[in-house]
Amino acid sequence: MNCYSILETFSSKKFKAIHRKEFNWTEIYTEIKNPLVYYRENYIDFRLECLKGTELECIDISFGIKLENKIIGLMPLFLIQNSKFKELSFLENSVYPIKFISTISPNLKKEIANQIIKGILILSELLKIKKLTFIDQLIPSKKLSLWHNILLQHNFKCHITRELFTDLKLDYLDLKKHYRKSYKSLISKGSRILNPYKFNGDDETVWQEFKLLHFKAAGRKTRSDRSWDLLFKEVMNNNSSFYYCTDQNGIMVGGSFIMENDFEAIYAVAAYNRELFNLPIGHFLQDFLIKDLLQTKKRWYRLGRKFHEMDLDRPTNKEIQIGKFKSGFSTDSIANFRFSLI
Repeated sequence: MNCYSILETFSSKKFKAIHRKEFNWTEIYTEIKNPLVYYRENYIDFRLECLKGTELECIDISFGIKLENKIIGLMPLFLIQNSKFKELSFLENSVYPIKFISTISPNLKKEIANQIIKGILILSELLKIKKLTFIDQLIPSKKLSLWHNILLQHNFKCHITRELFTDLKLDYLDLKKHYRKSYKSLISKGSRILNPYKFNGDDETVWQEFKLLHFKAAGRKTRSDRSWDLLFKEVMNNNSSFYYCTDQNGIMVGGSFIMENDFEAIYAVAAYNRELFNLPIGHFLQDFLIKDLLQTKKRWYRLGRKFHEMDLDRPTNKEIQIGKFKSGFSTDSIANFRFSLI
């Protein structure tokens, strides 16, 4: 099946699914209330490029819903496959919910979401996809979403994962009260031996130094050159921020790339000198960038998932340790709901 025949399963006589390359995705994105960074077109391009750097074939079927000549909803979605498996997902092996512009009625949202979920179930059978997972509740909320309630009607099993956030509406002194106690002395130590910076794009050698640091920290090349180019373009266009710190000799020892929109910032890419694991590089740098984010009007800093060894997807020890580190800076931990057929 090609992407256009796939999109037909999400359409009805009333509305039609249109591939993202056939309309101005970014223009519609600005009409969504509290849009997530993940739904930005540049982020979708970056995610797609990261997947292409693996041995997987990835077909971009991200689409908008068109009603009466107007795009009213956006949904990022990929068909990922190799010789052994096929998967419909976007991030973390999960299908992310459609996001609508703010003027759409609840009844119309329900009708469209129902059609999309039914279409995905049909596709899963046609493509012989063995595992299908939907995710819901992507920002702190006190009530269940429409997407959640529709998924409940399809006899999915539901399990919980946790995601960490920092509340950027707090002032720094109140926010710092949420830091893990041991972090405060580590941050103070870092301030005496490290120099923090926010990259302004005036020296590309700084960016090349971060790429090299990331390579050394990972022990191998994990991203394509084009994916790095996409991130650099983000900084140069003032859509994202790169923070780094150096030792007393001016050598970069840590860096964090933060992707942003007006609503949130997300912890996207980070690398630290592994030979200096005894120094509080990550602690010091996170505190520095959080103080900078507090100067903006953003609502949340999305730190990412807090993994637990009993999670159904069995995270690695590295993932668990990274989650533990980030949790020391969080003010809020929310439940993500994951729905699956198995």
